[in-house]
Amino acid sequence: MRLSAIQTEQKKIEGEIKESIARRRPSENCVRIYDDVVDKEWCNKVIELFENSKTERFNTGHKEYNELDIDNLPEVRGEMGLPKIDYLGKSYIPVVKDIKEKFVQIMRTHMDKYMKDVNIDKLHFPPLIDMENIRIKKYTDNGKDQFGEHVDVLKGSKRYFSSKRFLVFILYLSDVEEGGETTMLRYNIKCKPKVGRLLMFPPFWTHPHKGEKVIKGTKYIIMSYLHYGD
Repeated sequence: MRLSAIQTEQKKIEGEIKESIARRRPSENCVRIYDDVVDKEWCNKVIELFENSKTERFNTGHKEYNELDIDNLPEVRGEMGLPKIDYLGKSYIPVVKDIKEKFVQIMRTHMDKYMKDVNIDKLHFPPLIDMENIRIKKYTDNGKDQFGEHVDVLKGSKRYFSSKRFLVFILYLSDVEEGGETTMLRYNIKCKPKVGRLLMFPPFWTHPHKGEKVIKGTKYIIMSYLHYGD
């Protein structure tokens, strides 16, 4: 065999080896879990707000839970000329302000940490950032509450603004004895609810996920998204 033929064959084998290594190399899943980002006392304060407010029930079969949008509470809506309702005999505003400020601080701090951990260059991160309304959700062990398999970006319009989302923040406010995990289906990751635990991941088709049924206990979460800014 000529030297050139041997060299060609050798390069072919080397290429096949490199390709095989590339296939086996684990890819970056961009899912991160941070524990103890906030104390139990603050989590209980958020839960108290939820339990003493009028919540919205989602009951579609695919998703079943109760939700409170803290950016759309009665007193906040009062600015639009709607009646104001007190929270435990006090104004909503100081309670909501404290919760919002703390959660936004958590988002800012862990956005920077996430970028470092996932090795995201600032040049590749949106220069203008907005955020979505902050929502509190409750899932009980009634055999129904869950959020079926889904992704968080599907439609783009003035009514459906999910296309502006680029990063998910889910903060667990309670421990759950059994069930209630957030399952990242492509990556075989199950995040168990734990007080003060923060889950972060991209909202796109790359990260289909689901909220498993709570078998024993009650799951409370507070969550929001970062948006591409205008």
